[in-house]
Amino acid sequence: MAAKAGRHMRVLITGGGSDIGRSIARRRLALGDEVFVTASSEASLEKLRARYRDDGLKAQGLVLDLTAPGRSDAALEGLLAQGLQGLVLNAWTRRPPLHRFHELPQAALEEDVTANLMGNVWLLRRLLPSMVEARWGRIVFISSISTVSGTGRYGAYILCKSALEGLMRNLAVDYGAFNVLSNTVRLGLFKTTRTKKYWSRPLYVERMGGVIPQGELGEPAHVGEALDSLLSAHQYINGAVLDVTGGLPMFRLEGVLKP
Repeated sequence: MAAKAGRHMRVLITGGGSDIGRSIARRRLALGDEVFVTASSEASLEKLRARYRDDGLKAQGLVLDLTAPGRSDAALEGLLAQGLQGLVLNAWTRRPPLHRFHELPQAALEEDVTANLMGNVWLLRRLLPSMVEARWGRIVFISSISTVSGTGRYGAYILCKSALEGLMRNLAVDYGAFNVLSNTVRLGLFKTTRTKKYWSRPLYVERMGGVIPQGELGEPAHVGEALDSLLSAHQYINGAVLDVTGGLPMFRLEGVLKP
């Protein structure tokens, strides 16, 4: 049976320790959802739980290592036993050292594809049957504007993100009639812990702010709110791509021409 408008959800957010993951979790908790977040190891999960407690966020956690997702099968089984309506694919392993694509070591490329592409594929295949049975599911993949604009020396990253974007469109077609809706959110330049080495430089912020149509870098909180319609119980959005980028890849010439 399809969900009724206003119904609260049980949502799994992978990569819950990142700034983006916490933003999404905070928003879903504020809306009354039951939230589960993942970390890649028991040690990182304990740190994640402590940080969530310090922030006053009552999310539950489980270990999900994208390099070996099958190890989480038992934990996922317990989660699915009570139903899971929302899935946000946000986790991503550390990218290999930056190289032009032909210079990237084969082993590093294969590790990246195994974790970030096949790890997410495994999780989708594991969770989709329960959503189909319940005829109720919302899947959101957190991607990057780099899939359309390109980014230097990020070939493996864009390879995996682009492949999953394509898969999301296929899922939208195959599962939409079961009330399982799949959409993608492409992010632009955000002030996160991982990107601090860039935005902590005033000149970088000034120059990028001059290029981004909205005039500034994004904040993690922007992402949490952007997912509201895509995770809504009553909606008609399926197979869509939402750019949360401040206007990129469009750009302002003022920032390009500035000396």
